[in-house]
Amino acid sequence: MYRRNSWLLALMGAILLFLALGYVLVKPQAPNYPPYLSFSPDVDGVKGIVQLLKENGRPVKEWRQSWRFLPQQEKQALLVIEPGGLQPGERKAIQEWVEQGNDLLLFQKVPEDWDDLRVREVDQRKPGETRIEQADLPEAAALTGYVDAAYRLREAPGVTALLRDELGILAARKKLGKGSISVFLTPEWLTNGQILSHSHFELLWPYLQKNWQAIWFDEYHHGIEQRPGLLAVYPEWLTTLVLQLALAALLWLWWKGKRFGPVYTLREWVVRRGDESLLAVAGWYEHRRLAREALLHQERYLRRLLQERWGLHPMASDREIAAMARAKWTAAEAERLLQLLQHLQAVKEARRYTPKQLLQDSARIDEMIARMEKE
Repeated sequence: MYRRNSWLLALMGAILLFLALGYVLVKPQAPNYPPYLSFSPDVDGVKGIVQLLKENGRPVKEWRQSWRFLPQQEKQALLVIEPGGLQPGERKAIQEWVEQGNDLLLFQKVPEDWDDLRVREVDQRKPGETRIEQADLPEAAALTGYVDAAYRLREAPGVTALLRDELGILAARKKLGKGSISVFLTPEWLTNGQILSHSHFELLWPYLQKNWQAIWFDEYHHGIEQRPGLLAVYPEWLTTLVLQLALAALLWLWWKGKRFGPVYTLREWVVRRGDESLLAVAGWYEHRRLAREALLHQERYLRRLLQERWGLHPMASDREIAAMARAKWTAAEAERLLQLLQHLQAVKEARRYTPKQLLQDSARIDEMIARMEKE
């Protein structure tokens, strides 16, 4: 009993040691996400703010296609954080999308110029905590944030300052058609590692509270791509119209009693046609007294079978055919084949050949053809 318990303890110890070594040597590594991804739990991801928006009932979604394919409804927002290079035509596409009544929220340290939203470089930059003023909310209390931005937005007609520090404008909004473009020079405030630091959350949260029907987080310019389907290049109204027409056509065909499938030829027609053809050919041979030629047709077919089954040349001699037949058939069958070939040779040399002889010889050849077809 003691020895058995010792074996069990040793086995359990070996298993635990194996599991420990496996965990140490093959420890799963957490995925290394690029920065600013909406589903990244890393320090430089923005999953925290996304989760908070969802918990507050906001319709948050990911956008993984080019801006040219954005939904053409109104009251939507596209939140873009440090995008990569824009493709040709995307800038124009997003401006047209905004003019329809949507909002673009761009978080980027060094943004491109968007109409009157232009930047200037500051000379006396001092990274660190600074006092931030919510310029569009004068009644709001002054808050603090960590600023490490080398640029500030320029003052311009039609540009509304949103956030400002002692060196200039950190965030601003520009109306465009029915929508607006907002630029923030502090994208790091949205990250999981900084959203709760200083007053970053309080500074940004008011600008994410508009009653949008959808809030899209742009992932396409972070390298997360979903190619549009084949129908995405066509407008929705055209796709819907084509589908309705196709359905109407199917219903019309069904109403008319159309059936789809193979076309079957009536057996009576095939049998009749085959019999008529054979009778016509037979009558022509009989009328022209071509009994010998009809027999030679059968001989040629027999020799073709010999070529296909045994590999003999069509002009092989009777001796070669007989030798092959003795190797594959019984002696009696080989002898009958040899006699038939010799008889056919005699028919070729005969001066006269009657239809009665054709019937007898044709039966002998048919018997040999049936034997060859079994090979």
